Amino acid sequence: MMTAEQIIGLNQDHLLHIADNSELLGQKFQCHHEVLVPIAKLIRRSELDGIPLRIVSSYRSFEHQLSIWNKKYYQEVTLNLRDGSTVNSQDLDGQERVNAILHYSALPGASRHHWGTDFDVFDASAIDMGHEVELTEQEFAKQGPCASLSDWLEDHISQYQFFKPYAQDIGGVACEPWHISYQPIAEKALQEFPLELLRQALEQSDIGGKQFIMPKLDVLVHKYVMNICKPA
Repeated sequence: MMTAEQIIGLNQDHLLHIADNSELLGQKFQCHHEVLVPIAKLIRRSELDGIPLRIVSSYRSFEHQLSIWNKKYYQEVTLNLRDGSTVNSQDLDGQERVNAILHYSALPGASRHHWGTDFDVFDASAIDMGHEVELTEQEFAKQGPCASLSDWLEDHISQYQFFKPYAQDIGGVACEPWHISYQPIAEKALQEFPLELLRQALEQSDIGGKQFIMPKLDVLVHKYVMNICKPA
């Protein structure tokens, strides 16, 4: 299904690259080769139902996730916290910064986006109206620009074997109503997650906060990787 290197984002041989001039409604993304048909069917169904789903983010490599992490760790970046408040990353000490980043951003190697099975999605009609995508809970709440899409996802994604791994805040990654996952393949990736290879990759990387991460890596993987909302 996937090699250990593919599960932690070090190899892309399992992916298909969808160009924005394809028949998939002008979208450009990467996905696991077995996910193309179900995600295409989901997109087309959303179009037919008048709630056009757009993919904001799909596959990310280890290096891409590392760049996201290090930007949040080393630069003055506004971090969203799970209570809805925000904080400047540089106002926190190292351990606090790691904890704050983990609310919404995975450790490189530990992101479900490495698998090509997971997508952050948005309502294209909101984009057409000029809304700038932020991916916040408020956007998917009642009266938010993606409220209709949120309701539509609840009613339809399971028909195509997708689910929301972060549908609720259960103490790991904060609630992400925009994040959908193709369960048949993602479940196997989670079962085969290569903790020791991740440990080696992080040890060899230049990740910010390494001194806070590595002693607690087992706990962090359990809390932020394994701890998900199960499919209905």
